[in-house]
Amino acid sequence: MAAVMLFSCQGTIDPSQDGPGDGPDPVDPTPENLTLKLVSDRNLLQANVDVATLTVTLGDEVITEDVTIYDGDFKVVDLKDFKFVAPAAGDYVFWASYGTYNSEEISIRAIDVPIPETPADSKPESTSFKARVLMTEFTTVGCTACPGMKTLVHNALEDVAYADKVVLTACHPGLINSIPDPCYLHTTYDDFCRTNGYPTMNMDMYYSFSNYTIAVSEMKGMIDDFYASKETVAAGIAVNSSVDGEKLLIKATVKAAEDGNYRVGAFLVEDGIDAVQHGGTAKDWMNTHDGVIRYIDSKYGKDQYFGHSVGKVEKGRTADYVFDWDLDVIWSEGALKGEQYGNYYWDEFVMDNLHLVVFVSTLGVDDKGNQFYYVNNVIDCPVNGMTPYEYR
Repeated sequence: MAAVMLFSCQGTIDPSQDGPGDGPDPVDPTPENLTLKLVSDRNLLQANVDVATLTVTLGDEVITEDVTIYDGDFKVVDLKDFKFVAPAAGDYVFWASYGTYNSEEISIRAIDVPIPETPADSKPESTSFKARVLMTEFTTVGCTACPGMKTLVHNALEDVAYADKVVLTACHPGLINSIPDPCYLHTTYDDFCRTNGYPTMNMDMYYSFSNYTIAVSEMKGMIDDFYASKETVAAGIAVNSSVDGEKLLIKATVKAAEDGNYRVGAFLVEDGIDAVQHGGTAKDWMNTHDGVIRYIDSKYGKDQYFGHSVGKVEKGRTADYVFDWDLDVIWSEGALKGEQYGNYYWDEFVMDNLHLVVFVSTLGVDDKGNQFYYVNNVIDCPVNGMTPYEYR
């Protein structure tokens, strides 16, 4: 059996970089140890239109008197009947104080356009979701060894049963011998995933391997292992995305299969990029590059790419995150970086060739009891349309 080189992504947990609600579960309240909580019925608003209602509880009691609401700058906020309307687009932070009790912070985001509706949930009582593994090949068209990895994965995913278990992407973050690469992306995502040169295949932002000489059966076995590890705990992901001119608005909703702290991230990817893969064959699938990452919106802290925190979500409950992108800005900035570092100014994008990869990450525990983030589930969806939860 050929050896497989494995490398872990940089998943060190830094609580200071986690969002609201992250961290250890609170101690169960007792008469001597009550927890003050501030919650909002909406964490996403259209500025000057939508209304969020805040609720303060101490233990099981709703508190409406002698409560003070503060913003993130410790300024008192006057909210009549605990209702909030955002005066402008932006992120708003609140926390509550009652006697000697202080709540944790909550965050409400406001945008200028209407919030997309969440796709209808066909099984609201279920938390049994279809799971998939996020695979990212780190490569470049000038890499003569990369056709080996591309062939290995192509042969494994020719089996429809395995293609249905993964979402495959490609990241081209460097050059070899200054050979121009029209797929180039200026990013530190490869450093985050600790790539071992090209090619490197990463699984769920957790493990990477560079040995493309393994048998197809071993590649399938690796997919099976990652799939099995999340099959019963994968969160559901529903996405509603819309394009208005060059503005792309993406509402991602996470439905938890178990209690946990969740993060959400998204890639803009492009299919159908024609470029000769050096060292490869003349086959179309070798020289037509699909699933190429053009933009990553999941970075936080110091070069962490596990996604934006949506806090702690209880089993069966949901949390939302809205991505607000300008395709003109994404493309012009990417093209300039491509010209500067990839020796190739990006071609104009073809809208029909663009799609989204939306993923959810959460905390796992390794054999030594150390916590780490990993991709809990991932979906591929259109840039303009609805993708409902997919149940097993």
